[in-house]
Amino acid sequence: MIEIRTASENDINSIKELWKSCFDDTDEAIDLFLKRNLKHAYLAIDGEVMSMLFMLPTKVNGRTACYLYAAATAEQYRGLGLMHGLIQSALASIGAELCVTLPASDELYDYYKKRGFTELTSNTARLTRDEVVSLSKPYEVQELVVGGYCGIRNRVLKDNFLFWNNEHIELALEYNALYGAKIIRSNYGYAIAEVEGDTCYVREFICDDKNAPYLLTDLLSEVESESFVFHLSPNQKFTESKTERFAMVKYVTKYRPDSIYTGLTLD
Repeated sequence: MIEIRTASENDINSIKELWKSCFDDTDEAIDLFLKRNLKHAYLAIDGEVMSMLFMLPTKVNGRTACYLYAAATAEQYRGLGLMHGLIQSALASIGAELCVTLPASDELYDYYKKRGFTELTSNTARLTRDEVVSLSKPYEVQELVVGGYCGIRNRVLKDNFLFWNNEHIELALEYNALYGAKIIRSNYGYAIAEVEGDTCYVREFICDDKNAPYLLTDLLSEVESESFVFHLSPNQKFTESKTERFAMVKYVTKYRPDSIYTGLTLD
């Protein structure tokens, strides 16, 4: 009989085995994530771990929400509806009003759509290096005094975004750094930049618009890319942007915000 339950320390080896069979992640990254998030794992078990997922608790405008991450089913158990049942059980246990996830492929977008998720969009700005230079502004380097970035992030994004506390932000920065992302920190905020070929993808760029030129200066000093793609919230106005598909959401109740900024993912 299939049992659905939350994970314990005794499940770590089984979780890691399933994780490594489904995702291309290092032991270091998996251990870093599990150290802080094992308690958010839900498992489908029948003698062994057949399927798993993590529901990271967050909020949207103060309402209970969760971020679905590392959903995986062992190859021999796929097609049995285990993941759908696991998602439903986890959402019922949490009592979340909405659930957000970032599918890794078009196929997974289709999979989640069939299970009640709808697409979300992000504001994306595509700039050349010269355009970024024109927006940047040198400044005198100051000693870093910010104890945490949660407050800055909340002030910049304002509303309709996934709320993350300082602990999760630090985890996300460290997690992304393990995969070669450039983490730019300053008194004004932070940025996560991933270079692929000649393009720099800025996964999150957090600072007040008036301080954006200074953070852009730090970004330019860290990467030599000739083109930049910024993932922004609707509240960030330092440059023009357009909407593109990014992430999915499942509304569990009638609460449906117009848009949800889904930055600071671990993908």
